[in-house]
Amino acid sequence: MRFNKYIWDLYKESTEGKKNIKKWDSLSDVFSEKYSKECDLSEIELLQKNKLDKYIIDAKVNWNCLLRDSFLKSGITVDSAYNCYEKWIHDGIFLDNFEILNKDNYQIWTTEINTFSQILYSVFPDYFFPYMLDCEFLKFQKICNEFDIPIPEVPKKKDWEQRATYYIDLCEALLEFRKQFSFNPAELCAFLYDFAPQVLLELEDNELPNPSKVWFVGGNKDNFEFLDNAKPDDRDYWQGNLDAQRGDIVVMYCLTPRSYIHSIWRIFGNGFADPFFYYYSTVCITNQIKLDVHITQKDLEKNALWAKNPLLKKNLQGLNGYPIKYEEYIELLSLLKSKGQNIEKLPTIKPSSKIETEDLKDEREVEIKLIEPFLELLKYKTSDWIRQMSVKMGRGERNYPDYCFGANPTRGEETAKMILESKYEIKTKKDLQAAYFQAKSYALRLQAEKFVVAAKEGIWIFQPKNNNYRFEDYFHCNWIEIENPDTLFELRQMIGKK
Repeated sequence: MRFNKYIWDLYKESTEGKKNIKKWDSLSDVFSEKYSKECDLSEIELLQKNKLDKYIIDAKVNWNCLLRDSFLKSGITVDSAYNCYEKWIHDGIFLDNFEILNKDNYQIWTTEINTFSQILYSVFPDYFFPYMLDCEFLKFQKICNEFDIPIPEVPKKKDWEQRATYYIDLCEALLEFRKQFSFNPAELCAFLYDFAPQVLLELEDNELPNPSKVWFVGGNKDNFEFLDNAKPDDRDYWQGNLDAQRGDIVVMYCLTPRSYIHSIWRIFGNGFADPFFYYYSTVCITNQIKLDVHITQKDLEKNALWAKNPLLKKNLQGLNGYPIKYEEYIELLSLLKSKGQNIEKLPTIKPSSKIETEDLKDEREVEIKLIEPFLELLKYKTSDWIRQMSVKMGRGERNYPDYCFGANPTRGEETAKMILESKYEIKTKKDLQAAYFQAKSYALRLQAEKFVVAAKEGIWIFQPKNNNYRFEDYFHCNWIEIENPDTLFELRQMIGKK
């Protein structure tokens, strides 16, 4: 939905709205003693040497006040804020020649943006905003998407410099939004942290879809109290896998000193990249079911199937977000049952029954009974493709690819992200080669990134290597294999809806 000024005005004039706007007029509590930190003697001596004793309280240093006063002395303006922020990151932060933060400390700027942004907002709210969403960047993205606030693409995981400066890009985007709708700084905060989340809550679907994949995540001793006391409907954000989908299953493993599988969870929302979370890849987990029995690492190592798992051979290094195969999860359920666990209420994956394998009469029946149910399993809707799109291939010649995805049908400017060409049957290599050349010609004409050939015998996926297609380079599976959850997951990665 676009921003609705009438609804916003009703909120702004309500008792709750006024209360929420007022509380953002100042953020004085960020400078209280609770934000001071223990420090060693050398740091206190440096402060005393620079005659900055006022920042020392009971052998603690109030770093927030140091930062605030440094920012205040910088003389920030709307026009200079962007450059000032980049300069602080690259040159460090000083107050009266005392180094508060050294230069190019990208990880601190990224992972401590909550604190930095609150201080910056208290100093200069006309430009900066307080970012208050620990591990919840997906919520921020949803707000921006829902209200048509364009924000830049999230930087790559290893690009710490871009991750550090990403906050200032968000400030720029929200400043434009404020100007467009005449928000003052406190109103923007109330919009971000009260009004917009209420709108999202109304749109939220709490019913989880059937799971399609199982993932490992791990908790250390800092997480044990939460895990032991979490209620079934509690949610929390965890390091996970970007490929995780809403409804997927999560196996929670407690690391040393426990070293056992603690509980089974579900994923509430798709995996997402959080530029301000150290580990970047994030999932929201919920619906915890605590296990009555424990499966230890040694139990898994003794099991014939699990003993082959590469994760166990690496002593569980890289546990968070590690994919568990369908057969491995079924075996895990069997292990739990053998130890006395009631597994009836534990979630599981049901192989798809939507793909029919009955006798088919013609190409259109292949499309209706095989291909289109398969596309549904890949999360596509009928609105995501154009069937039989008219494409000019030569002088006066028009052709009609069977399925075009991510298509632009504008005459003379036709493009598509992916092509799927359907056939009734492909019995021989010659049949496949003919279908390959036909689909390839469409893909090249439409600048597609990949193309698929589908028939009674299965599907063939062709992706270019070094910008070239080769007939010998394809991924093939039949319709029976597609019903395997692990195969279906792999197909979603290759050609599923992104």
